[in-house]
Amino acid sequence: MVNWIDVMGWAARVVMGLLFFLSIWSVAIMFDRRGAFRELIGKAEANEARKFIEAKNWSGLKDWAIRNPGIISGAMLAALDANINSSESIDRAVQSFLSEQRLKLEKGLNILATLGSNAPFIGLFGTVMGIIQSFGILSSAQGSAMTAVMLGLAEALISTAIGLFVAIPAVVAYNFFGQKLRRMTTECNSLRDYYISKGQG
Repeated sequence: MVNWIDVMGWAARVVMGLLFFLSIWSVAIMFDRRGAFRELIGKAEANEARKFIEAKNWSGLKDWAIRNPGIISGAMLAALDANINSSESIDRAVQSFLSEQRLKLEKGLNILATLGSNAPFIGLFGTVMGIIQSFGILSSAQGSAMTAVMLGLAEALISTAIGLFVAIPAVVAYNFFGQKLRRMTTECNSLRDYYISKGQG
């Protein structure tokens, strides 16, 4: 007959193993997104594009965008390739470009959000299993079993700690990358509107 105390102990260990795997996965996604953001966002500055738009130097703006690949420069190229006399055409071109880039940058961010939301609950599950095991040892012990109980409780609390260790960095990374993406999208939309106002002015 299977000893349910041992089952609880193994369940707690499986949870800790799962959390360890999830932590590695989370860190891998963070490094991957860091590289993707650095590559796709590029070094182009909105203020540089704004100077060309202010001067209505469209050829200079295009040359600058080609020399400085990134989301801002790509949005400007999309706007330049559209009909300058049609604000709707420019808006659609820029939004289409931004949607394509957003899909590339958001890859994996939903996993970070999921880990941030659920890793503490996985750790809590491991904690509950460990506590049940400890009480089981205590109730079935012949004589003193305090050492085994304390070890079980310590193991249980470690599950909670690991769950938080996985969740907190995942939430921080998700918010960081999400904010960076929103800021970049806002800058591109602002430049698009400025380009429309100058191009049709």
